[in-house]
Amino acid sequence: MNRDSNDYYSDETPRSGMPPADDLPEIPLDDATPAHPMRPVTDWEQTPAHPMQPVEDPNAPRRSKARERIEKRKQQTHAVKSGSGTGARPRASMPRQISVPSTLPKINFKLGRGPLYVIGSVLLVLAVIAVLGRLRNQPPEVLPNALWIGTEWTYDAYTEEQLQALVQRLRDNKIGTIYAWVSYLQDDGTWRQETTGAWDNVKVFRERLKALYPEVVVYGWVSLNVNLGDGNRLDEPEVIDAVVNLSGRVITEFAFDGVYLNIEPVWDNDQNFLELLRKVRAQVGTDVPVAAAIPPDWSPLGVDFTIPAIIAPGTVWSPEYKQNVALLVDQLLVMAYNSTLGSPADYSRWVAYQVEVYATTLAQRNIDTEIFIGIPTYDAELPGHDPLIETVPAAIDGIKLGIEEAGEAARFVRGAAIYAGWTTDETEWSQFKREWVD
Repeated sequence: MNRDSNDYYSDETPRSGMPPADDLPEIPLDDATPAHPMRPVTDWEQTPAHPMQPVEDPNAPRRSKARERIEKRKQQTHAVKSGSGTGARPRASMPRQISVPSTLPKINFKLGRGPLYVIGSVLLVLAVIAVLGRLRNQPPEVLPNALWIGTEWTYDAYTEEQLQALVQRLRDNKIGTIYAWVSYLQDDGTWRQETTGAWDNVKVFRERLKALYPEVVVYGWVSLNVNLGDGNRLDEPEVIDAVVNLSGRVITEFAFDGVYLNIEPVWDNDQNFLELLRKVRAQVGTDVPVAAAIPPDWSPLGVDFTIPAIIAPGTVWSPEYKQNVALLVDQLLVMAYNSTLGSPADYSRWVAYQVEVYATTLAQRNIDTEIFIGIPTYDAELPGHDPLIETVPAAIDGIKLGIEEAGEAARFVRGAAIYAGWTTDETEWSQFKREWVD
């Protein structure tokens, strides 16, 4: 829905309840991390949809465990039965950690057998050295899941013990990618908290996190609410330039590994968004990873499962537009929530569609871009998000089913991304580990 950016970026930022630490300066804590990027638009001219019930095939030879759990949940509206936690896993290729011996194998040179033997032995030594050198230069494995974290870490104070606990939680849940809040562009064209000292804390957080967890990939989170009154801010060159310039600073000044762009809403075939991505890429270079928040296909047509009852124009991107965006970034973060659906089973099936359609769309042109599927852990925001329906187990079931249905195209699916760190409780962490990690 169209909303003022001050409404969207609420001043009531979820806090971690952490005691202050002495090594970070105090700053005003009136800033906000967005409640959740990418939500359905409801104030456009709307066309009633006619949801279609899932088509049952009584002669199907077998059913996956994820599908069976989804069908069981059809009988439940507000309760979710936890599954076994087994099922298909992402098949995206990941760098392997390779153990390298500290010493080279001993080679016995027997010069008496002739110069050819000596030459062969020397060549073998050189080959071994070359291979070991390449293995030593292999990057460490990046764990396959991701997490958004907000001002409770990047702006606020925390202790070393609290940071160590965060790192342990990340490792336990195979989270190797972090999207760390930096700022958003306000209505007056200035960046939130740029002049308060908060950005110094962002830099310190990145340094301290990387010191404890060197292999984690940390993206600087830059956000823009496109709607301003009746206008579209992506139509304004100075707005695009502001986002591009901060994206460059995120790399050169803040020393983040990559930049994460949360630009919303973006309608199908928006050429200004493509122009923004091109300019960000030119600013940060080809070697710096760029990630972007991507809307789900809220109300796809021609499918055999229940869809949301409202279709907003432009909320389903064409395959060509999905591919054009994917060609300009390294990661697509599909926001698989705010579905407005009425049961966990319907939500799981809807998530499965998002997984399959994005994976197969990239596979059509073999676009080597990673897909992360965003799953929700935040509080109720009706009618879009009901946490009794859009649960962690239901979301994971949907991801597994989507991977199964995507077939070979599932290699583009990197993992799951939790939105968000400041709203995930212990029950949800346990569910994520049991259903997905283990």
